[in-house]
Amino acid sequence: MTNTTQPHQPDEQDDEIDLIDLAITLGEEKKIILQIAGAFTAVGIVASLVMTPIYTAKTIIIPPQSQQGGGAAAALAGLGALAGLGGAMGGKTPDEMYLAYMQSESVQNSVIKSLGLQERYDKKTMVETREELKKSVKLAAEKKSGLITLEADDKDPEFAAKLANQYVEEFRGVIDRIAVTDAQQRRLFFEQQIQKVQQALATAEVAFREAREKSGMQVTAVLAETGVKASAEMRGQIAAKEVQLQAMSRFATSQNPDVQRTASELAALRAQLNKYERGSGQSDASPLQKEAVNAYRDVKVQEAVLEVLIKQYEMARVEEAKEGALVQQIDVATPPEKRSKPKRSLIVVLSAVSGLFLGVLAAFIRSAMRRIHHHLQTFEREVV
Repeated sequence: MTNTTQPHQPDEQDDEIDLIDLAITLGEEKKIILQIAGAFTAVGIVASLVMTPIYTAKTIIIPPQSQQGGGAAAALAGLGALAGLGGAMGGKTPDEMYLAYMQSESVQNSVIKSLGLQERYDKKTMVETREELKKSVKLAAEKKSGLITLEADDKDPEFAAKLANQYVEEFRGVIDRIAVTDAQQRRLFFEQQIQKVQQALATAEVAFREAREKSGMQVTAVLAETGVKASAEMRGQIAAKEVQLQAMSRFATSQNPDVQRTASELAALRAQLNKYERGSGQSDASPLQKEAVNAYRDVKVQEAVLEVLIKQYEMARVEEAKEGALVQQIDVATPPEKRSKPKRSLIVVLSAVSGLFLGVLAAFIRSAMRRIHHHLQTFEREVV
């Protein structure tokens, strides 16, 4: 007859015995548990008291808002090179772009120089100082509201507030310099074009004076006879329209009604000029007279272009002024009354919990070592 041995099935009694063993072990090792937990708690208390208090100043800002929606977003997309941020800007929302501007080296360097942070942080290089500044200043963009929150940490509450506000000021300066909104873009474009045309006008006036002296005659009389004055003025209008169309194409598509109207006016002026010049000539004028006439024509063209550019520049300035303040602070940073770091209660609690855990672990290890030692002694006695 075969005897079958049934495998031992764990039951609730085994679990109860295990729990009793654990409770006995903890009771036997309670001294070591309390010692380790107490030691860790004491270290946490001392560490929290020794740590330098850190104060956090907070400010909330409204980034530049455009009144022309998609046009401003398109303008922003082309500003990566201006801000020195390159391809990192691609595909980002406006608030993320402004956040990237605030984290650019241009803003950081300006803040460092304005507040003397390299000496304050005791760093040898600007790279090390920027790294320390990144640790002290935290930036975050709120997706729903589009607001940007800036928090500045420092051991001095007054300086923490100063750092937060100065960061906003330097950001405002960079935004003004790189021209972000549509109106700023147009103003900057016309400003650059005016400088170019002024230089070209000065060169044309010098050439005209030299040609007039060489011809030894009154150029105005030749112009009256040949009708070149009207031709020059018409050429000036065409050049001005070309510049205006070029400026509009930077901010609008070819389907824009204003662009189409300006292009039609330009085509009409060109046709009128061709028709006019075919009916007039300078065959009776000498080479010196022709040179003087052409120089005069260049002067009148540049004058007409400059006049249109100045008008467009003034209009862009008015639109820029209508946009109001670009970077606005909802809450100006003020010196915080309470420290933000270290969180002493949290440090003490974590230290106590860590000490308790290590104490329990040490208790189980000590209990296991005793049991092993006891089994070894028992085995040795049985062998003897």
